[in-house]
Amino acid sequence: MHKIRILAAVALAATLSFSAAGCAKSDARKLYNTATEKLEKQNYDGAAKDFQKVIDEGYYLPESYRGLGLAQMCGQDYPDASISFEKSLLNVEGQSRSFQRDVNLYLAHCREMQGETEKALDIYNDLINQNADAEVLFLRGRLLLKTDQDSAAEADFDRAVQLSSDYVLYINIYEVYADEDKGADGSRYLEEALKTANATTDDYYHQGLIHYYLQDYNDAKAVLTKALKANEEDAESLYLLGKVYLATGDTADARAVYKDYVSDKENGAGAYNGLALCDIADSNYDSALQNIRDGLALNDSSVNQALLYNEIVVYEKQHDWSTATSLAASYIAEYPSDEAGLKEYEFLSSRSSDGGSGSSETAAEGSASS
Repeated sequence: MHKIRILAAVALAATLSFSAAGCAKSDARKLYNTATEKLEKQNYDGAAKDFQKVIDEGYYLPESYRGLGLAQMCGQDYPDASISFEKSLLNVEGQSRSFQRDVNLYLAHCREMQGETEKALDIYNDLINQNADAEVLFLRGRLLLKTDQDSAAEADFDRAVQLSSDYVLYINIYEVYADEDKGADGSRYLEEALKTANATTDDYYHQGLIHYYLQDYNDAKAVLTKALKANEEDAESLYLLGKVYLATGDTADARAVYKDYVSDKENGAGAYNGLALCDIADSNYDSALQNIRDGLALNDSSVNQALLYNEIVVYEKQHDWSTATSLAASYIAEYPSDEAGLKEYEFLSSRSSDGGSGSSETAAEGSASS
């Protein structure tokens, strides 16, 4: 369920930067800061109301419209978010180019989520004409690939990696291809990333992730072991090592890794998801459901989607088509843009109607850092 660019998180950092600046009206500043804090705490309705109050008072319009748009976007209200971002841009005089760029990127994301591909591409084109940086090239390439414009997408990706040798960029490009069932085409970017490697401890996790994606599991284990020797509390590397064990069918070692996470507030939900994956691999479905419930109880927004998807998988594995279909319907209502969920719902709808059997979709791992 990996998401290429978590816009809300990037946007939040940009929004918070304004709260430290001096403001002419203390009451408006306090209300703006309160709205920002609510946005950070994922209280999107409360944040939207407070940003709107600042707007109604006529203060800090570009920043407040941006904040309102972020709250609406995070709440998946893409049409209203688009309007708010457009109003931010209409009042953008005096703002930095980076501010305008960020608002345009959020607007492009909302256009895409509404199916307005051409409008999103127009925004990316304008930004690239102004300054062809790696991130915008990547985002346009991702959208081009999703719309089956493979050659143009590849050209953007190649330009992006010429501008940045960041491991994460190479990995994100591969993940775009993998999301479109074109992982073989994207694997060359992983191989290129390894050629640019600097063998420092900071690179071990990403090297391990690349080897994991390339299914070079022995190399992945070796690199992740180095990472953990350098820092035994490296949560990302330890969690990824569990996924490597699971990929090789070693559920015992994978389970041991995930159990270390259960009491960790930051990584507990991901640990329960990992344990559920082990249970699914071992056909221990009652235990899988319990681990999923325990994970969901922690209400970690970064892991909930994977847990809910795996709950569907468990019931499907048990041929409980009715329950699986009902859960899938709820899932796509909450995550309407998830193509794997839509495919699963279509499959289950056909199974529940004819009582037949079939193979399950692959369980969802969640992010390596969850």
